[in-house]
Amino acid sequence: MSRITTLDAFEEEYRRGIDVPMQPRAWREVTEEWLRRHSEGSGDYNPLHRDRGYADAARFHSLTGSPSFLFSIDFGANASIWGHLSRDDVAMKDLSILYLGADIEWHRPVWLGDRVRSIETPVGVKRRSMPQLGEALVCSGRTDYFNHRGEQIATLTNHMLRFANPGTGVAAAPPDPDRPQVAPDPLVWQRTRRGGEVRHFEDVTVGEELPALPKGTYTTTELYLFSHGTLTIGRSAEVDEGTIDMGAGGRADAEYARRNRAQSAQFDYGPQRITWLTQIASDWAGDWGDLVSMSSRLRRPNLVGDTNTVHGRVTGTREVDGQGLVDLRVAVVNQADVETATADLTVRLPRRDAGEPREVPMLWADAAHDSSSIYG
Repeated sequence: MSRITTLDAFEEEYRRGIDVPMQPRAWREVTEEWLRRHSEGSGDYNPLHRDRGYADAARFHSLTGSPSFLFSIDFGANASIWGHLSRDDVAMKDLSILYLGADIEWHRPVWLGDRVRSIETPVGVKRRSMPQLGEALVCSGRTDYFNHRGEQIATLTNHMLRFANPGTGVAAAPPDPDRPQVAPDPLVWQRTRRGGEVRHFEDVTVGEELPALPKGTYTTTELYLFSHGTLTIGRSAEVDEGTIDMGAGGRADAEYARRNRAQSAQFDYGPQRITWLTQIASDWAGDWGDLVSMSSRLRRPNLVGDTNTVHGRVTGTREVDGQGLVDLRVAVVNQADVETATADLTVRLPRRDAGEPREVPMLWADAAHDSSSIYG
């Protein structure tokens, strides 16, 4: 096949693979080192996912993956970026991409010792007109995650924008000289978390603000921690045109970012901000809360040098089949007070009128079970 250079040709070829599953990922065992590596990459130092002593005495009696650990199992972007096309068929200098966000449903925890795998499937493509980019395609790919017991862990649907490369960066917020930059490194040790104190559904009020989650100034260190901590520690299989450095997918190469990725400077992985959006929710919900679903959208670039804080508030409470569900709106806000990423999240909290929440049996991960043993 000759190289694809137009949106029409890309759409035609991409559509051929819609609803056709891609080759499944190989099985991988969830290890303590892998969980800790994702913790470093996402900046989420919740001891449930990295401190064995704490986790063994807590709700699950074991280390478990954080809600964002899905991105470490599988970024899930191949189905929305390429579908069944070969990477050699499309060059970023002709048709570039921007990550738009993801919709996630969580079904059960990921346990230390689980073997996990994923299957990606392209599920849709539609036209969209963008103010800065003109005509574009929104390509959507679903990723289904499973454990070795045949149980589905989660479902994630990524949305990717494909467009004719303008050869220059889209609009981004300039640094604010009146706001000092903040080193992100020590902030990971200074989080406010609910921890083991139960947050009951009945105690939540609509309009309640979540404790802010400062992420500091985005640096290349944070970029590489996510790239090599959460996604992969390996070398790139190939080098894209226009760069000699494909570390972090070329994101750390400012000139490549401008010419091939429509970014005005070094920039982040979109899912990195999604990990922040899940973190503020899980920190607030505490050890006994569960993230149920999420719909996230990336609205502006996050560049190296941007200073970010995550904010959130309660937008609704409801009872469904005896469960207490809380709806949250969370957002990453940069130094210009611009929301660069937003999400609507649903969290399940224990109900006081149901009595004390039940711990999961210590041998649960090795026994036959269903989700009622976790969520009641």
